[in-house]
Amino acid sequence: MNATVHRNPEIRFQTSGKVTEDERAAAERAVRTALDGRGSATVQVTLSIAADPALPRPALAQAVADLEGRRLRAQAAAPHLEEAIDLLRTRLTHRLAS
Repeated sequence: MNATVHRNPEIRFQTSGKVTEDERAAAERAVRTALDGRGSATVQVTLSIAADPALPRPALAQAVADLEGRRLRAQAAAPHLEEAIDLLRTRLTHRLAS
């Protein structure tokens, strides 16, 4: 009998701007939640906050995942990084479903 073993995805981060450790941890939780049960994966997560206060959505969260040869990308911009991370999780979940 063969059993499927699901590994936690390997997640690498790139950040720019004033990204906190709490925001980085929230992004990691969001990506792990979206990829739950999807087998082995490597994910590059980019979190950035633009320094220009005049921008309407200065916070950006992006994930590029390689799921056993299938490449998947999701991105979200918002006024605050917490909101961008929530949108990223939702978009990543939708892309996985299709």
